[in-house]
Amino acid sequence: MISEKMNRRKFVKTTSAVLASTLVPWNFAFGSQNNPLVWEIEGSVGPTVQKLFEILGGLQTLLPKAPAKSTVLLKPNLCLPHKESMATTTSVELVDSFCEFLLANEVRKVIIADHTLQKANRFKRQEIVKLGKKYPSIKVILANDQRFYRPVQVEGKVLKETETLKLLPKVDLVINLATAKHHTASHVTLAIKNLMGLVWDRSVFHTEMDLQQAIGDLALALRPQLNVIDASRVLLNGGPTGPGPIIEENRVFASRDILALDSVVASRYNFGGKNLSPKEIPHLAAAYQNGVGEIDLQKIQLQKITA
Repeated sequence: MISEKMNRRKFVKTTSAVLASTLVPWNFAFGSQNNPLVWEIEGSVGPTVQKLFEILGGLQTLLPKAPAKSTVLLKPNLCLPHKESMATTTSVELVDSFCEFLLANEVRKVIIADHTLQKANRFKRQEIVKLGKKYPSIKVILANDQRFYRPVQVEGKVLKETETLKLLPKVDLVINLATAKHHTASHVTLAIKNLMGLVWDRSVFHTEMDLQQAIGDLALALRPQLNVIDASRVLLNGGPTGPGPIIEENRVFASRDILALDSVVASRYNFGGKNLSPKEIPHLAAAYQNGVGEIDLQKIQLQKITA
């Protein structure tokens, strides 16, 4: 058990102080807590990223201090060393566009990080990893070693303790850059499921607890300020590793409410050949019961925008 692997005295209580760096107040640009906004932006990736920050009122609305003093963490889905054409990872074009935008706005430090499913040395040719060479000021971290993590307690129903990326309390902004794809174990892997790449020991989610509830519990502890789902191409089946049928959509979805975002995207596509409502997807239903966000499509404001 996790409790046997870690010294409990080292556990860090997940409190509002710890989460302060990953939470910002609601305002007019985000909707309300009862009626959260989800943006569906269609167009080429570069203009889409620019349009998203225009809608938000600029990068500064998400930062507690000036960009020149800020550190931003980008969390793509970088689980496999696949070519982008397989649609199993976030598109390099989307991650690249966020990097360009952040650097153009003079952000002091940008970090791209994920815990991959395979050894780091297999990712040398992966397009997103190569961004570290394209932009010398950007650091790419394949967090595949326990030294990158710190123990935390979680007030979940089944997930009580885990180890999350130790960088999280030190950064000023976390942008969750998920991809839209099918998953055999969780039906979909979208923004909430993408949070598992910020955890050290994910095997216990599968072997020692109810996986769906554990994913819903994890969303209590990790709350990025901005969540984006790359739907430039969508893996409809055969996920998470593929291959499978892919459709090209030329759009991204984004929201402050991670559950509202997942609910909209999950309902848009027939993942796994099934047309399920968000409430029929167990880990989304678990997150809703935890009070993570909104799952009722009737209460979610969807704004469609052309970049």
